[in-house]
Amino acid sequence: MIHAGVSELKQAFHQHLAAHRSLTGSSSYLLLFYAAECGLKSICFRRNNFRTTKSFQYPIKNHGHNLDSWCKELRISASQLTVKTQTKNKSTPSFRLACDDSIQDIGKAHQVWRYGITIKKEDEEHVIEWLHQLCNWIKKNI
Repeated sequence: MIHAGVSELKQAFHQHLAAHRSLTGSSSYLLLFYAAECGLKSICFRRNNFRTTKSFQYPIKNHGHNLDSWCKELRISASQLTVKTQTKNKSTPSFRLACDDSIQDIGKAHQVWRYGITIKKEDEEHVIEWLHQLCNWIKKNI
């Protein structure tokens, strides 16, 4: 594992968010997802006085790309972000794949965009809107 520090994650949040705005389609959405992930990790580091990812302990260490877990870790209430698609806990969005209608949680979004898999259009719009709301929350808290 390559370790990153608070300032690197904060910088990555801003860089990915800016790059997201200059693109369209799945590459843009992938950068938006990674911006949110880096921003959440940066805030978590600061709040817990971690210097780098080496400082992560279980269970935080296992959160990885799971934005739902990071949101829970940071106690971001569901009322702060509008979720139009359903998950078990209703605090983060889920989406359906266009190929088989299977329901996936937000933590899988980076995989479908990275591999070029199609999400149902309406669900994708909801996920992108939620990620924008999350990034706005991050901007206020980073």
